[in-house]
Amino acid sequence: FIFKIILKNLCSIDPIKISLDPNFIIIEDSKKQILDSLNKIANNYPIDYIINKKYFYGYEFYVNEDVLIPRPETEELVDWIIKDNININNTKKVIDLCSGSGCIGIVISKENDNMDVTLSDVSDKALEICDKNRKKLDSPAGIIKLDLNSRFISQIKYDIIVSNPPYLTHIHSDEIGENVKFEPDIALFAPFNKPLHFYEKILEFSLSNLNKNGQIYLEINPIFIKDFNELLLRFKPNDVNFRDDFRGKKRLVKLSF
Repeated sequence: FIFKIILKNLCSIDPIKISLDPNFIIIEDSKKQILDSLNKIANNYPIDYIINKKYFYGYEFYVNEDVLIPRPETEELVDWIIKDNININNTKKVIDLCSGSGCIGIVISKENDNMDVTLSDVSDKALEICDKNRKKLDSPAGIIKLDLNSRFISQIKYDIIVSNPPYLTHIHSDEIGENVKFEPDIALFAPFNKPLHFYEKILEFSLSNLNKNGQIYLEINPIFIKDFNELLLRFKPNDVNFRDDFRGKKRLVKLSF
């Protein structure tokens, strides 16, 4: 299966053609690409980075080592937002914090014309990928550079904040999959001994930038649910709604203010 993906995406060779033609000859350049790719995969390098492609919510996104590889749990977060807003007929302003590849915000902008989406990230390289995917998928989403560690007050307020921020801890770095270690640390790990750092920053951001009756949708680390609930005591949301992901882990949350 992996061999077929490499043939099709890197060498532009139809695997069926090889199957039907016993005399088909693979040129030397393609042979080298295939062998190099298989060697990387044998060393746990993600195939998504090799082919620079990942499907997310039915859309094909460009990915490389500058951004996280989109995951199915995050699709569930996006689906929650889309279904919550499926019948709106007024414009809602949405900001996707820590956008990475832009998969969250771009899909929302594509699925609902009434969602006015802004993508944001602190990484210039990630913003380049956001822009690449925005153009590739003809998304109307805007892009800004935003550092959650700095105070940011937007000229406009948002109705929805969504984010899948860095939430792994270096304490647990030995427990993550070998393939995950090729993904950017800046997108994976919270500051040492501060696993909820970015959630605190997102909630602080919401104090100045979220409209009244606004919502925050987050992907969270199930390990720190108790600590997350304690953090919420400071910000006093009107409603907190947790959801399990498809693996049965409490990974998604919606906050209403």
